[in-house]
Amino acid sequence: MSDLSLFLGQFLRRPSEIRAIAPTGQAVAREMARLVTPDMQAVAEIGAGTGTITRAILARGLPPERLQLYELNAAFCDRLRQRFPGTEVHNLPAQEMVNVGHAGLNAVISGVPTLPMPDELQSAIVGAALAMMKPGAPFVQITYGPVAPLSEAVRARFGLVHRKSRRIWANLPPARVYVFRQNL
Repeated sequence: MSDLSLFLGQFLRRPSEIRAIAPTGQAVAREMARLVTPDMQAVAEIGAGTGTITRAILARGLPPERLQLYELNAAFCDRLRQRFPGTEVHNLPAQEMVNVGHAGLNAVISGVPTLPMPDELQSAIVGAALAMMKPGAPFVQITYGPVAPLSEAVRARFGLVHRKSRRIWANLPPARVYVFRQNL
C-alpha cells in the first residue's frame, strides 16, 4: 500500500488523528530536516506520519538509532517500524515524550498540526519538547497557515524566538517551516 493510500485511509477512519490532507512533500521535508547533522546525538520527530520527514532526517546522515519517532496513529507507527529499522517508534502523543524519551535532544522536528490547537495543548507539546531538549536546540515546526504555528502567548511563555522559511509551493497544501529557539 502506498503512503498516500495509507494516509487517506487513516484520514477517513480517524479524522481526529490526521489533520493534514496529504503526507508532507519532499521539498518541505528537506527544509524541516535542514538543521540535522550526522554528529547530533539525539533527535525527536513528533507527528512522524508515514515517514516523509523521517526519510529526510536520515538522509542528512543521522544514524537511525539516534532518532526517536512519536506518532498517534498505530497504522502509521507500523509503517514507520517497517520502513525505518533502528529508530525508536512510540505510539504516543508528543507531550508524552517526557515519560519515555531520552533527554538531551539536539532538535525536535514537528509535523504536529499546532496552528489550530488551543494554547494549552500547544504549551503541553512545546513544554515537553523543551524539557527534553538541550538549551538553544531548535524546535522545527511545519505550518500551512498564514501566521506563526505557535500562538503569541505560547511563544511568550517559553521565551521563543523564530525564523521562518519562504512559502514552499511544492507541497499540498503549500507550507512554511518555522524554527523556534528559546531566547536564552
